[in-house]
Amino acid sequence: MLGNPVHDPAIRGGDRVLIEADPRSFKALGASQREDIIGFDEQDVSALRAISLMGGIADTRADPRGILILRRYDERETLRPDGPPNTRVVFSFDLTTADGLFSADEFQIQPDDIVLATQAPAVTTQRVLTLFGAFLGFGRAVGSL
Repeated sequence: MLGNPVHDPAIRGGDRVLIEADPRSFKALGASQREDIIGFDEQDVSALRAISLMGGIADTRADPRGILILRRYDERETLRPDGPPNTRVVFSFDLTTADGLFSADEFQIQPDDIVLATQAPAVTTQRVLTLFGAFLGFGRAVGSL
């Protein structure tokens, strides 16, 4: 009805109008500012818009070359000749290129998709070195007892 006024019903006295919130949502995970279940704020939500709704990607933790959209398809869809090849499909976007940005802006998020901002490799290395350093420090502390 919102997309085409021709479909608007006539409202008369005594009619009740019920307006419900949009129940569609996606899951935001990974190195973003927000890990949460996020509701659609518009009819169509692109992958780029979803990242914005997630609060963006964390500058110090995220890898903008690894934005993943995880989607599950109904098994009946995979049986169609034009359907997806598997029931689980991962779409990847590299936001460091113009093509990646345009593609993310054109890719539509579906209800129950998972939007994952991957962690930068340097952060993982830094964590390993920190843990290793903490372990060595613990070993020295025990050795001095």
